[in-house]
Amino acid sequence: STGQVLVPYTGDTLTVGGELNKIGSNIALGRNMAGVHWRSDATESLKLGEALAISVLKDQKASYNEQFAGFSLTKFDGTTITV
Repeated sequence: STGQVLVPYTGDTLTVGGELNKIGSNIALGRNMAGVHWRSDATESLKLGEALAISVLKDQKASYNEQFAGFSLTKFDGTTITV
């Protein structure tokens, strides 16, 4: 209550994917509130960014010298893919 100590986090489990989704959503929503974009622009830009990120990860996978089985991630639409 005084701001002098840290309080332990007791919410849901934090994941890298969840945090990245949050930051992407916050940027898109912020641009909408600022009047820079339409809502549909933000929605489609999240999908475009996701597709671009997956494409970059697939390209990077091909350049690894080590054996790499890939990793799974959940897309915005709820489907799981392995890169």
